[in-house]
Amino acid sequence: MATHMTHDTTIVLCTFNDTLEATFVQEKLKANGIDSFLENENPIGLNPLGGIELKIFAKDKERAEIILAV
Repeated sequence: MATHMTHDTTIVLCTFNDTLEATFVQEKLKANGIDSFLENENPIGLNPLGGIELKIFAKDKERAEIILAV
């Protein structure tokens, strides 16, 4: 079965163990016009099982990777 991704499909761009680092990357993307979402974020900063996932829309993947590579 083939996976069909649309522009409004969300994908995991990266995973973090630290809430502060995840938020920093999220803000960097936001400053460059890319919406993102944190999943599995724990408000007390404990390391969640599986890490904190930073998700973006599939259409923004290439641009986000370029921004974060700088």
